[in-house]
Amino acid sequence: MNEYIKTRFLHLGGYVSEREIKDYEDYAPFELERLFTDEDPKKRSIAAAVIGRRRLREFIPMLCQGLVEEEAPYSRRAIAEALGQMGEAAVKPLVDLLGKIGHSQETALPQKMEKRASRNSYPVIQDVAANILVKIGNPAIPALIEKVKAGDGFATQQAIDAIGGIVSKTGDKRALPALLEALEQFEDEVSVWKIVRALSAFQTLEVIKPLELVLQNHPNPIIRREAARSIGHIGLPTPNLIQVLKEALKDKDKQVRKEVKFTLKLLKRLTKGNPMFH
Repeated sequence: MNEYIKTRFLHLGGYVSEREIKDYEDYAPFELERLFTDEDPKKRSIAAAVIGRRRLREFIPMLCQGLVEEEAPYSRRAIAEALGQMGEAAVKPLVDLLGKIGHSQETALPQKMEKRASRNSYPVIQDVAANILVKIGNPAIPALIEKVKAGDGFATQQAIDAIGGIVSKTGDKRALPALLEALEQFEDEVSVWKIVRALSAFQTLEVIKPLELVLQNHPNPIIRREAARSIGHIGLPTPNLIQVLKEALKDKDKQVRKEVKFTLKLLKRLTKGNPMFH
């Protein structure tokens, strides 16, 4: 890619430098609104950056609309960053956007398991609004709990993902009762799979028994496989859990057996020297 084409690509994508943003830091709100609706994606990026840094909350509805409509990648990134900087004030509008932006969210169970960077890493979240809510963090938890309780289909699935992402970063356990209740009540397999995946973020023995039951009883091997992996990510072995995992080595599905075997090895390393677990 020659220099002209590269420069043109960055311009059309809305890329701006810190120096360019600095020239607009003192713009009045009405001037920023004009910039945000300009045909030039660079100006839209600048406006979003300044709005976010100054936390001009009156622009939240406009930013949310821009998040839905913006096509320039750097401008969309600047809008997402600005909404994240708004904190709790942006939570409700973002929850209302769950599942409504893009088409990359999971709509079916994955046939292949995603590789994670480490035992404690959380899977990639595909939903744009959910990702911003993860950046906002704990202030988003109450609204996400309500979305889970509402059982609002596709949007609820993205709320579950957001909860898992937040908990993996902060350890906030307020959503656990809602997730465990949903695990018992929800019949949609994608929702159940997402709950099982989200439970991997909770470092507490309270989730072990529900995951054991999923591993032992769920008819779908993809969900049983996810339960085994979540157990490994939590990393809190008990004698009963080890026994459940050993029984699961007889699972009729090869991929489930493979994941159980890996989880057992991981947990045995954590209990090395303790004969109760071997």
